Amino acid sequence: MEQTPKANRVHIGFFGRCNAGKSTLINMLTDQPVSLVSEVAGTTTDPVSKSMEILPLGPVVITDTAGIDDTSELGALRIEKSEEIIKKINLAVYVLRNDEAPTTDDMMWLNKLKQNNVPIALFINEINAFDSESTHDNDSNGNESNDTNPNYVDANPDLSAIATVVGSTDFTSNRDRLVLLDLLGGLTPLDVEGEQSLLQGLVDPGDTIFLVCPIDSAAPKGRLILPQVQTIREILDHKGLALVCQTEELPTMLSKLLQKPKLVITDSQAFEAVNALTPADIPLTSFSILMARFKGKLQDLVTGVKALNNLKPGARVLISEGCTHRRQCDDIGTVKIPMWLKKKGHTDLQLEFTSGGAFPKDVSGYDLIIHCGACMLTRREVLRRIDCAVVQGTPIVNYGVLIASLHGILERAISPFMDELDRKGFEC
Repeated sequence: MEQTPKANRVHIGFFGRCNAGKSTLINMLTDQPVSLVSEVAGTTTDPVSKSMEILPLGPVVITDTAGIDDTSELGALRIEKSEEIIKKINLAVYVLRNDEAPTTDDMMWLNKLKQNNVPIALFINEINAFDSESTHDNDSNGNESNDTNPNYVDANPDLSAIATVVGSTDFTSNRDRLVLLDLLGGLTPLDVEGEQSLLQGLVDPGDTIFLVCPIDSAAPKGRLILPQVQTIREILDHKGLALVCQTEELPTMLSKLLQKPKLVITDSQAFEAVNALTPADIPLTSFSILMARFKGKLQDLVTGVKALNNLKPGARVLISEGCTHRRQCDDIGTVKIPMWLKKKGHTDLQLEFTSGGAFPKDVSGYDLIIHCGACMLTRREVLRRIDCAVVQGTPIVNYGVLIASLHGILERAISPFMDELDRKGFEC
């Protein structure tokens, strides 16, 4: 928890043919041997990621992918992994060599990135471009030689129509490292969570916010979970007062305040108990619902919960989590949610489970998707999963919205956001 979580970083994917120089470029930019470099084509197999800072973008995750023309025995699987990365990144760097013309594969992948609305920085690897140290630093006119190679781009006009930025340098030298970092830092990434904050519009300076954080066997030892940490930080950023307690301490905490809190935020698992302990005139919601709003599709998730009323015996339900962890005896996804569904009469459901990066491409066969709060996923990945469900006509809901509905408190749980939902055309 000492570093910015990967889910809150800008994700940059590096693409190109085998031996185009992707790994060399990444090692130069990070100033570390992140990726294995070799003259043997196909050295990079599975995607390799590295976290770093690139200003003014801030915290980023750089991901090296396999060559798009990998013809090895596992090449098809590696390329498929690279295609999955496209759906998760906010920016793309595409690498070409100045001694080779772009191939059909290059243009296909560049267009694939463009079709996914991913901003592209086109970097050209200047192979054997300089003969001596003097020409390495300056061109014949005495100017810095970090400008775009106009002849290469002019000879391939389709490139400038696809890529948002074109950079050119010798990847074997660090002379242009800061220039290339500045180039990346100046790009506008896609679907970055900075568009709004977790508590935007919910807390003002001096406001008191109660956070109910149950400590049970599923809680990580010695620390809070990510949504709780992020919420505390945002309250501090807004000059508010964060008061943290467990469920059973909530009445005592409330009784000691001279003024009621602006908002109570609870772990979804304690929704029923916290609802009973919190006076009706105090707004109440959950960390999971805040996350749904933060990721940008709360209205779709609230709409999706209506499918609960239409579930029939034998209905297929996918329960998907964005992270992987050891399952406990009271695990929320595999134990508690199925238990609450049964209590509501859904006793004969076909439950299926996924976790981490696994999420089916075809979800049309499911009657409902129940997704976690997605604190470990990027906003782009969450939007992709929600859009995948909506396009295929499959209702999708997240843990917080589902649990609030199952306990009969959904209207109260989403009441802090009704103005926003109304503005987006949502009907409760």
